[in-house]
Amino acid sequence: MNRGLILLLCTIFCNIALTSRSIEVDTISCVNWEADTIMFNGADWSPLFDRMYSLQDTTVHGERKVVSIVHLGDSHVQAGYFSEALRLPLQQQWGNAGRGLIAPLRLSKTNEPADYKITSPQSWQHKRCIIGKKFSNNVGVSGISITPTGRKVDITIETMSRYGEEIGFNTVRLFHTPSDRFPILMPTDTPTDLNTYSLQPGETYYTWCDTTHIIHLQGNNNHSHEHATIYGASLENGKSGILLHAIGNNSATYECYNRVEEYGLKLSLLQPHLIIISMGTNESVSSHITHEAMYRHIHTLVTDIRTHSPEALILLTTPADNKLRKRYRKNGKRRTYYTENKHLDTVTEAIRSYGAEHNIAVWDWYTIGGGKGACDTWVKEKGMRKDHIHYTEQGYALQGNLLYQSILKAYEEYIR
Repeated sequence: MNRGLILLLCTIFCNIALTSRSIEVDTISCVNWEADTIMFNGADWSPLFDRMYSLQDTTVHGERKVVSIVHLGDSHVQAGYFSEALRLPLQQQWGNAGRGLIAPLRLSKTNEPADYKITSPQSWQHKRCIIGKKFSNNVGVSGISITPTGRKVDITIETMSRYGEEIGFNTVRLFHTPSDRFPILMPTDTPTDLNTYSLQPGETYYTWCDTTHIIHLQGNNNHSHEHATIYGASLENGKSGILLHAIGNNSATYECYNRVEEYGLKLSLLQPHLIIISMGTNESVSSHITHEAMYRHIHTLVTDIRTHSPEALILLTTPADNKLRKRYRKNGKRRTYYTENKHLDTVTEAIRSYGAEHNIAVWDWYTIGGGKGACDTWVKEKGMRKDHIHYTEQGYALQGNLLYQSILKAYEEYIR
């Protein structure tokens, strides 16, 4: 029996066995199921698929094998539901290597995904990569940073299961300011066989034997505050499988990450094999965006990523149909209505053409989601919020599932 048939049978049986742990997904009538494919544009994904195949080959024993995927984006990613609906079936199919990157979003005064918490009793200063009054280019891989205002550093990291999945961890890879003066942080309840080390400036590893769902780190900062800045942490479990690092920031654009100092280098610390870039929505609501400007912003980020992660594959996704909110007063009352986003075609076409001209794969969510006018259907059928931009939890679950299915379909075709 050839390896393709073996893996195909394995895929079928795994999907059957794991259905009970999958996110329930409701469909939307305008979804174009036939369009749910990856346009590879000449990109060679065989190294990624071979690595994924090796995760399912149970005849090989030995060192830990991980496929690292980064999902980079805006508010659609920050909410967590989109990336979660992609991560869970990937890990069910190819193995769970851990929760991946989490960011101290709540401590930076913004919304955080529902499956983890980063909390602290102390006050923190925060910076973000979002262009505006609070913009800073001195942030980490997560696009944000938090800095304690006092000498004490006290932070708790906790994961919560939402669908019965296992998200315990026995490794915390803490990303912080690359300084040898970063304070020594230690767990208050020392895990069995705790080992703490650093392979390079800007990250500290904490590893131990048994998995846990919570860890509390404390220490004292004896230097200036900026030496104790924290960017996020990757939670891992020491097993082979998929790590999906979700990086999302409300209102983010390609230009936001381009302005972050050495962002491509920071992203490379995650050792990505695939980087999915899901942006374009915020560019599309700008009245100043042009095809040339959008194309240039994409090229700047892609070039930076390829410079520091030359082996990583890239998948660009287009934004979905959305509308612009308008307001007016009538009879003394403020009223709201929504109009066509005329710049959406400019953004989606720039993404498509850039992928085609640079041999980069594209997942055309605009077309898959139903194309022009589809957001009205998504709102009516409870897949999108009334703002005609953001999805409901169920809508994001469908989006993530569709992206997973497109990856699975391409993988199955490859192994045949």
